Amino acid sequence: MAMRVATFHTTSSLLQKTLNTQAKLAQIQEQESSGLVSSDYGGLGTSVSRVLDLSSSISTAEANISAAETVVSRSDTYASVLEDITDLLTNARSAVSGTSTDDELEDLQAEAAEYLEDLVLLLNTQFNGRYIFSGSETDTEPVDISSYEATDLTTVNTDYYQGDDYTQLIRLDSGTEVEYGVTADLEGIEQAMRALSYLANTTSLTTDDLDDVDDLLVDAQDALIAATSKAGAVSSRLESYIENEEDFIATAQDLATDLTSIDIAAAAVEATAYETQLEASYSALSKILNLSLVDYL
Repeated sequence: MAMRVATFHTTSSLLQKTLNTQAKLAQIQEQESSGLVSSDYGGLGTSVSRVLDLSSSISTAEANISAAETVVSRSDTYASVLEDITDLLTNARSAVSGTSTDDELEDLQAEAAEYLEDLVLLLNTQFNGRYIFSGSETDTEPVDISSYEATDLTTVNTDYYQGDDYTQLIRLDSGTEVEYGVTADLEGIEQAMRALSYLANTTSLTTDDLDDVDDLLVDAQDALIAATSKAGAVSSRLESYIENEEDFIATAQDLATDLTSIDIAAAAVEATAYETQLEASYSALSKILNLSLVDYL
């Protein structure tokens, strides 16, 4: 095609505008198809930093939720085990109160030995393969009674405990730290171990001892109920935190959607306008390119 000198400038200008219109039409058609302003961050213009900030904040909130949900599950496990121990001690107290003669002491001691074994099993509970009552020693069973025996009802004895005194905690994004967890040397647990071990193993047990045993079991239950309540409070607090983080994520996602999405209906109208404009440009180009001086001679 030979372009005439007289129409060169007009043709070049119109051709450039046509190509621009063609590019804009292709862009709006892609947006209409995907529903997005751009398929990558580069096409978001001034909104890109805001979108990146929102994306980072959403990822952080999701990580916070995951960590909090794990702690809630652990706290619920603590509470459940402590409730089971409290129930076990209730049964032990019933057995104690049901013993009124020296002849029944042997059966009571046998029952106490079973309760002690059950207590050990409960305290050696694992969560996701980790012992939860061992403090930071999560690979070690917290309770071992192979060399433990309470010799009286008044002396505190945690020789059964194999863990440490580390307190678990979770750091929330606000900088707040929430302590959680229970170790098997907790006062109520030690009192329960002491009472049941003494009841099961002492060779000088008499019915006169049973009131003291019951009193110690009551003290153990009171401490365990308090620990259960604390574990429940941690779960409740973190559940509220999780709910707030989920609300934040929903809001942030809506904002990100507003910044990265387009109005499909408006895009369709805009695409139609560009198509009409492009057809007009094609028509004008055709006429210019077909101009000939001979037609006017």
